[in-house]
Amino acid sequence: MYQLRDYQLETINNIYKSMANHHKSIMVQQPPRTGKTVIMAEIARRATAKGNRVLFVVHRREIVKQVKQTFINQSVDMSLAMVGMVQTVAIRLHHIPTPKVLFVDEAHHSLAKSYQRILKHFPDAIKLLFTATPYRMSGEGFEAVADDLIVGKPISWLIENNFLAPVDYYAPTEINTEKLKIKRTGEFDSKSIEEAFKPKIYGNAVKTFQKLANNKQAIAYTYNVASAEHLAKEFNANGITAQAVNGKTPTEHRDAIIADYKAGKIQVVTNAELFTEGLDLPNVDCVVMLRPTRSLSLYLQFAMRSMNPRPGKRAIIIDHVGNVNRFGLPTDDRNWSLYGNGKTGTTNTRVAEVKSVTVCPKCFATFYRSGDKCPACGAVLTEEKELEVVDDVELKKITQQRLIKIHKIIDDRMNMNIAGKRPSDLQSYEEIQAYGKLNNYKPGWAYYYGKKRGFIQ
Repeated sequence: MYQLRDYQLETINNIYKSMANHHKSIMVQQPPRTGKTVIMAEIARRATAKGNRVLFVVHRREIVKQVKQTFINQSVDMSLAMVGMVQTVAIRLHHIPTPKVLFVDEAHHSLAKSYQRILKHFPDAIKLLFTATPYRMSGEGFEAVADDLIVGKPISWLIENNFLAPVDYYAPTEINTEKLKIKRTGEFDSKSIEEAFKPKIYGNAVKTFQKLANNKQAIAYTYNVASAEHLAKEFNANGITAQAVNGKTPTEHRDAIIADYKAGKIQVVTNAELFTEGLDLPNVDCVVMLRPTRSLSLYLQFAMRSMNPRPGKRAIIIDHVGNVNRFGLPTDDRNWSLYGNGKTGTTNTRVAEVKSVTVCPKCFATFYRSGDKCPACGAVLTEEKELEVVDDVELKKITQQRLIKIHKIIDDRMNMNIAGKRPSDLQSYEEIQAYGKLNNYKPGWAYYYGKKRGFIQ
């Protein structure tokens, strides 16, 4: 059995206190890399030990085996436990015994129709909805699925108490944000990402890695399969062993790559759409971001892959795409809430939530400025200004003014897209939000009209 840590036991105790106060649908926020599955396994063990059934719902096939093994390790009675993908569970509801406890993993997805079908089918079950990020890009809250929120220990506390590794964050390049386009899902379109990248981005990524993390094992997040394969070739051509994987990589081949990575035979794994939520990759000391995202959840999953602790370890994050501009540093403490825009708790106001970060002109460390020297290399910091050009990639200090400018560019481009359109002509939830703002509609209009048009599930 796993020996649970004190902070994990504290979360479990808080869940039982909430249940004692008659809450039946509880959202639990637990930061990435801090053992959400182990916490759920312990609750499942206690439930099945009393003869109660449990159901665990995941959103990716690869995670099912991982969760089952954790349950077995924690002595869960597997004759009373079912672990299944949300799509499978949703279509087999009438054949599944009613659980006493229903676990939902990565519960920021829980407003989707398939999850709703499952939650409504078991009205009497205790529902425990686990996520690292109770947050949605649409601004919608979680009041419809949860009646209480339990927040785990903040990341700063976890680092101070050696449960997560401290981080050195670098932001050596940027992309042309004017070329980024947004899909109906709210994420960036991969073709526009490719157009926005400068031609030498992969060469620069390799050189930057060699400079900042040459002896580290790393995972690199890219925006499509071709970019993952291209980057792996560039690493190998420069004497750094690398393999590319993606969601369609055969399971046996992927497992062999993970085994070689764990054994130290591979230094860098480049991937597209695979090692995000839930899936585990050991030994990661460095994360390379080559995929911009508008999802706070994905950003934290990317960044915190490197933060598994080890004595003396400092994780390294190299952000080539300016994700830090949208979300601040991953080590920030955040005020989570069940409520969406316009209610008490967190908001989705882009500028207000992101503090200005500074990039050192000498070593490119990224941090919140508190003095006149870089905390990483000790270089004297000058006044805010553009940095020199390195390897044909322009480096700019990340300031609040620059952040506002980027957001203004995005807003201006969106307003141009919707000029002269009727609501029925709008092609994305982002356009609906911009249309409502431009016409001074009430905040709720965009959400309800977006849901009516099918842009919100």
